[in-house]
Amino acid sequence: MLMIWAARIAFVGILVFALRKGGEPERMVAAILIATILLDLANHALFGSPAFFAIDPGHLVIDSWALAALLWVALRANRAWPLWACSGQVILILAHLAKMIDLSLVRYGYFAMSQLPIAIQSAALLLGTTAHLQRTDRIGRYHAWRLT
Repeated sequence: MLMIWAARIAFVGILVFALRKGGEPERMVAAILIATILLDLANHALFGSPAFFAIDPGHLVIDSWALAALLWVALRANRAWPLWACSGQVILILAHLAKMIDLSLVRYGYFAMSQLPIAIQSAALLLGTTAHLQRTDRIGRYHAWRLT
């Protein structure tokens, strides 16, 4: 239980760090992750908690939206780290698809595939925000988005 709360506190700290110190892409990814949490809370408040072995359409919709939003940031940001955050979301979508194909997979990989991506996304956001700060110190202000 202590590890769960430590991970949650670290996640909140990373979000606050990105929102306060990051550039626009860092703040946008933090906002997307916060939105997924709030949407998940609303989903559970409206529809209850589904059984772990059942497919939850609310989670699939929320996670699909988050994938589209993170992909948009990853393709347009003048940084490489959003690709890692987006790849975590791809893993999560693949978990939903695997669960739809064969519910027996729940016992093996669904839990890891649905819980690990937030760690990948948190690490990417932390490292990306830190790299942004170091780059800003080294070269000054720079474009947050790719110039196409």
